[in-house]
Amino acid sequence: MLEVLGVDSESETVYAALLSSPPAVPDDLARTTGLSPTRVRVALRRLQSSGLVNRRPGRPVSYVAIDPEVALDGLLLTRQEQLRRARLRAGEFTEQFRRLAATRDPAALVEVVTGADAVRRRSSQAIRGARHEVCAFDKPPYHSGGELDPNEPELEFLARGGTVRALYDADGISKPGRLNVLRMWAAAGEQARVLHDVPTKMALVDDRLAILPLLPGSGPDPSPSFVVLHRSAVLDALSALFEALWAAALPLQLGSVHGTDRNGLSSDDQLLVNLLAAGLTDEAIARQVNISYRTLQRRLRALMDRAHAHTRFQLGIHATANGWVKGGGVWEQGCNSSRE
Repeated sequence: MLEVLGVDSESETVYAALLSSPPAVPDDLARTTGLSPTRVRVALRRLQSSGLVNRRPGRPVSYVAIDPEVALDGLLLTRQEQLRRARLRAGEFTEQFRRLAATRDPAALVEVVTGADAVRRRSSQAIRGARHEVCAFDKPPYHSGGELDPNEPELEFLARGGTVRALYDADGISKPGRLNVLRMWAAAGEQARVLHDVPTKMALVDDRLAILPLLPGSGPDPSPSFVVLHRSAVLDALSALFEALWAAALPLQLGSVHGTDRNGLSSDDQLLVNLLAAGLTDEAIARQVNISYRTLQRRLRALMDRAHAHTRFQLGIHATANGWVKGGGVWEQGCNSSRE
């Protein structure tokens, strides 16, 4: 835990042992921590140089822990100052890079990355380097490795307080097993919306770069090619496109729900209504919630009776007007169509 302050795990273990004991000699600390006496002595020297312990005079040599409120605050202030200087230096490098970029060939603003492994590495690197927000278009087809699938990098980014907005194509949500993955990301904090026809795959990282397929459609080629676009008018246009489609899309509510909501809908019915609003076909919904097609039809009929609706369109109007879903939905576009 204290490694971020330059204190390795063994030194932290020794420091914790000292905090819970009176002044101690290295051999006693070795028995307490399970470390060898040699490693304990090395840890004590590191702790002493970091200002976390004091060596007491006299024989045998013993050590005492310094109040962590004082010692750790000192280390934190030192590290904060180091980070401040590093940020200033990074800013200088960034400014230097931008000055040079302004004089470069415009083609230098575009990287072409070819091969599934290379695309995956570049995408992970970009997301791990995000500072504030990642925005993504997600649509089929999916390559075997899922090049633009943020996966662990996205979860790490969310865990450190970043914002992720993902706009999903309705066809992509209907893929087998997809729902469990989407719910995992929703639980981690991802904001998701759905659109009936997302134009392309894409990831926007802050206002610094975008990653998207080089060829329209991006079929399941074993050696896909993607482009990385840096700051430019094209990047600004892609950002504006994302915001426009995000505003028009329907919130995808797949987080964990329990019991009944304020409308009296059970958790199962809440999920069912949201999958309907997302535009999934009946067959796809039945697969995702692991029920038979006949059971699904019976539950839909019950929802329509409850809403006094004679058609799916009327059910959609009732659901929107009464807060069963947020936004307008795509009920008329996909509920009865066969897109499998």
